[in-house]
Amino acid sequence: MEMTPRERIKAVMNHRKPDVLPWCEKFYDETLLKWLGQGLPAEKVVSIDWQLREGSVAFLNWPRFKGLDPYGYFGCYNYQSLAFPVDLGPLPKFNQRIINQTDKYADYIMGTGAIARRFKKAEYVWYSMPMFLEFPVKDRRSWEEYKRRLNPHAPCRYPKDWDKEFYIKTFEEHQKGTTCITISGFYGMGAELMGIPNFVTSFYKDPELVKDMLSHWEYLTIETLRNFVEAAKDRIDLIFWWEDMAEKNGPCISPKIYREFFLPHYKNVTSFFRKNKIDRIVMDSDGNLYAILDLIIDAGITGIWPLEVNAGMNAIDVKRKYGSKLFLIGNLDKRELAEGGERMRREVDSKVPILKEMGGYIPGSDHLIHVEFTLEKFIEYANYIKTKLNY
Repeated sequence: MEMTPRERIKAVMNHRKPDVLPWCEKFYDETLLKWLGQGLPAEKVVSIDWQLREGSVAFLNWPRFKGLDPYGYFGCYNYQSLAFPVDLGPLPKFNQRIINQTDKYADYIMGTGAIARRFKKAEYVWYSMPMFLEFPVKDRRSWEEYKRRLNPHAPCRYPKDWDKEFYIKTFEEHQKGTTCITISGFYGMGAELMGIPNFVTSFYKDPELVKDMLSHWEYLTIETLRNFVEAAKDRIDLIFWWEDMAEKNGPCISPKIYREFFLPHYKNVTSFFRKNKIDRIVMDSDGNLYAILDLIIDAGITGIWPLEVNAGMNAIDVKRKYGSKLFLIGNLDKRELAEGGERMRREVDSKVPILKEMGGYIPGSDHLIHVEFTLEKFIEYANYIKTKLNY
């Protein structure tokens, strides 16, 4: 019997063999905008739907642009196909606005309270990382002020159309891909609120501050999600755990720091999900994670994406060592794929057939499809990788 996309992805994440190996990608919006200029048919990828106008003006339903959905057109899947729209950020958010600008750049205060500089003239303005000038949490006093914005019981954390039974039914019936909840991890939270240098030195300069930040983040995450998680349970296929805790040469924190500061909180959060029959938890982290992979597994993480090749990650090596302890997504070198031709084919051939047989692996680029990819090269890659998916 033919499986649905959702069933295929779940089968691989559970280390079972699907009828057809799913292929999953994620795209930068700026990449898709570039491709629209290169011939990507807008009518095939632009999503427009009816929506009640903001403020319910005249109770008028109005067609609105909802976003770009390229998955069906290219034949790949989105493993975050249906995400519960919960707000796990600061409430109220900071009003994002330009606070200073010159001919060359504009300084923004972001929704998190950080101040970032973006240069006005660049080949890809939004694809380029901003320069962060200031972060909202600097010490205990600023953390206590910020913590007021992290109340898990703020009613506007859940969607405006929140109806428990409706969302349960929607999550039950969805088949285009997996259903999920996306959360930010403990390192990611600290780095975003303090900046990486200040956060990592705080483990030594003010460990009690870090401990309070991590404890509160655990509390916020569990208590905010409790209402939906305890009702929907395994209708939620996946937890997508954003963390970004490593760079090219290794993790940004030592195994000792991870074990002492992070591991207990990880276990508490993953235990909460497992108690509610949610046992697929994928961690999104760039960089080289080898030094802490054992601890990540001990923490309750069951999958890794994107397995960045430039940082030395190799999915075949990880699979050989950890087997069914981790499902893996990605690890196809985006630089080689974007070159097309023999280099693209060599990259796919060197990994996909081997990992397909090993199981627990979903092929895809080792990060989002970036702006250096042309539409022509991506179509070439799409057509080629789809020949490798059948058993």
